[in-house]
Amino acid sequence: MTNKKSIYYFLKKLNTITGYKELARELTLNLLEICDAYVCWICLINFETGKVDVKRFQYAEDAINNIELHTETEKINTIATDFLTNNYDTEDIMEYFESISNSDKIIEPIIYRDNLLGYIGLIGKSMDFNEEYGDIAGIVAENVNSRLEIISLNEENEKAMRERVEFLASISHEFKTPLNSIIGFSAVLREKCKEKENVKYIDNISKSSKFLLSLIQDVLDLARSRANPMELKCEYFRPKEVIKDIIWGFDEVRKEKNIEFSYTLSDIIISADLRRFKQLIYNLISNAIKFNKINGKITIVTYLNEKQEFVFEIKDTGDGISKKDCAKIFNFFSQVNRNQLKRQQGSGVGLALCKTIARAHGGDLNFKSRLSYGSTFWFSIPQNQ
Repeated sequence: MTNKKSIYYFLKKLNTITGYKELARELTLNLLEICDAYVCWICLINFETGKVDVKRFQYAEDAINNIELHTETEKINTIATDFLTNNYDTEDIMEYFESISNSDKIIEPIIYRDNLLGYIGLIGKSMDFNEEYGDIAGIVAENVNSRLEIISLNEENEKAMRERVEFLASISHEFKTPLNSIIGFSAVLREKCKEKENVKYIDNISKSSKFLLSLIQDVLDLARSRANPMELKCEYFRPKEVIKDIIWGFDEVRKEKNIEFSYTLSDIIISADLRRFKQLIYNLISNAIKFNKINGKITIVTYLNEKQEFVFEIKDTGDGISKKDCAKIFNFFSQVNRNQLKRQQGSGVGLALCKTIARAHGGDLNFKSRLSYGSTFWFSIPQNQ
């Protein structure tokens, strides 16, 4: 007697499968057991190439050494594969499937986007096997058809994402070359320029170019992280020294807005990807300055919490974030209307990238904010892994 609960759990599991080979493995293993068959197999054709993409056979323990059964299974599969890969008329293939799908055999076609993509085969242990388990195999085949649609869409999305990343990588390289020239020549001009007013303009050119260069890199990093998991190269270092160096690098910008910095940094050693860690700190401090008020204040604290997580917390007295904007603050290319003063707006990349970096380390990035009263951002990086 068929176990309805087993069928339910199998179909539920089928809806979580994300790849063709995983689908073939789970289907043959589970359907063999549910139908109490000698053998269950699946064959899938790549519709673009017309060749066999996935093929998997699963035999019951008492049928592994049955040479006659192996011969019969291979014969059916050879004829079916020949039909599928040589552009035979669909009606002829379906007629062949129906002709052998009787008594102890079940052959269920797999239909994908109205195309015959393959089939599921079963050989049972009794002559009424088809009558007893045919409906179950049909239900499973329908679920496989639906799952293939989702798997295919996911693969198409991943392919499109990879193509976007490759495109971004290509144009970022094209952008970086002239930007590096602008930065380099700005430095040369600054050394030769004697007039203070002109030095100011040159510095603005250099700063804008460096900002654009870092933005291009952030966009590329974020796009890559969406296409593939972010790869980390963790090492041990003192975050106190790293953070102090980055704070010092913002000294000129801080002075322009007369922003007061205060910080309490724990003198500890942590493990993290140093380059990514610097990106985190740089982007959070940059935002705190950018969206702060004239004569504002920034407070930074680092510590190791009770969960053995390194925590970096930065608080500003800036514009703050409205409740309606809080939900989209970490979205890619999402910009929030900080206030009505129209101060410099962000690109919408930095925070999304910071969130990705923190999560890649096994931690997270969070915030709390009140409009017109400032924001507090903090991230954690586990140290007990």
